[in-house]
Amino acid sequence: LDNAPYILGSSEGRVALSTGNIAYVSELPKDKGSAWQVFRPGKALKDPDQKDAVLGFEATYLGNAKVNAFSDVSTVIITHASEEILKGDRLVPAPDTIFNNYAPHAPDFSLDGRIISVYGGVTEIGRVDIVTLNKGGLDGLEMGHVLAIYRRSQAKSLKGQMVQLPDERTGLVFVFRVFEKIAYALVVQSTQSIKVLDAVKTP
Repeated sequence: LDNAPYILGSSEGRVALSTGNIAYVSELPKDKGSAWQVFRPGKALKDPDQKDAVLGFEATYLGNAKVNAFSDVSTVIITHASEEILKGDRLVPAPDTIFNNYAPHAPDFSLDGRIISVYGGVTEIGRVDIVTLNKGGLDGLEMGHVLAIYRRSQAKSLKGQMVQLPDERTGLVFVFRVFEKIAYALVVQSTQSIKVLDAVKTP
């Protein structure tokens, strides 16, 4: 996103832009089409099992924009805003619509990963929330894979030592987007509250 076109502002001097507002964009190329998506650089995604090694960076999707006029400073209209769009937010060409038809299935190999983030910044994770996993295509994950969620808990013994308790199954996730080192999954079933750092395994 560092080199992507960015929003300079609006003619009305608005601080925050929303659906229907006109915005001006710097360095917008003419050969990428008129449909764009707006993103804001987000947090680093770290792997708790590999000494917090950075697996990637999550950009926050803010909305869609359509070009009205190309120029040195181009004019766009915000056609959809899921969050407030601010000066400095970046534009990326909108991808073609992809219709994937895949049947949910469990991996045919053993996988042991973790939930490292939840999309949207909620604290309590439940059904239909989107979570980020610390496993991806390099680990064999594919779109359509279904994984079981397990709660990892500890308790303090009478001697003061922390003891790992048996993992308790708390739900299922459906993997719908896979990158090399991470994957995004939809929580399709939850029997109890789910937390970041809970385990995901082959059912």
